[in-house]
Amino acid sequence: MDKIKTKMNEDLLKGLRRKETRRVVLLYSGGIDSTVAGLLLKGKGYDIYPLFIEYGQSSLEAEKYLVKNAPPKLGFKPCEIIKTGLMKQLSKSKLLGGKAVNDSDAWVPGRNTLFMIIAGIYAQQINADGIALGYMLDDNFVFGDNDYFHHLAIEGILSKSFLRPMKVFLPACSLTKKDLIRLLIKEKVLFYTVSCWNAELKDNQIISCKKCANCLEREKFIKEIQLLYNDSKTNEKKSRVNGRTHE
Repeated sequence: MDKIKTKMNEDLLKGLRRKETRRVVLLYSGGIDSTVAGLLLKGKGYDIYPLFIEYGQSSLEAEKYLVKNAPPKLGFKPCEIIKTGLMKQLSKSKLLGGKAVNDSDAWVPGRNTLFMIIAGIYAQQINADGIALGYMLDDNFVFGDNDYFHHLAIEGILSKSFLRPMKVFLPACSLTKKDLIRLLIKEKVLFYTVSCWNAELKDNQIISCKKCANCLEREKFIKEIQLLYNDSKTNEKKSRVNGRTHE
């Protein structure tokens, strides 16, 4: 084989020979989606390195409290926190210091793209196999930078940037929000998540606004799941009674 002449070739060949470390950088906000993504990958034997990005979001203090305290209880590594003022400097989204109520209010153009690039840089520094995010079935057709093909495109960009395979893990891509909440209830860790765009922290307690689309969606699905659970228990009890009656 001819002598390697450029650093790019050397890095590429090294990258292609790279052995997996089973490390994944999780874009983590303390929300339902990212928490489930981390738990699913952890269940497959990956070490989860959470990354929280402080970008001027309205719920910052509540989210920071959660991402500092929840990871050990979820079996994740301690959370890395990165601060950037870029989004607040460039966007007028109500998610950045205002009161967001619906998806239009909460849209921060290019946020997911930027965050995935940042996560990729961190993943490269700790020799992780890639990055993960809480993308799920209901995300499609809401924001342009949060769909399946966008995330696959970022995988290609990251792999090219670092001249080695850099995966974008989407472990919850076939699940709905209701599925995610059901899983967290089953694992008894829903308490370690926050959904509210306008959440506040008071006396180490996270207070949700109960008015934004995320709050309403969360409460709706929790009630539906509890109702199904109660119905199931009632039917199970009736079956036992009927079984004894026919003996």
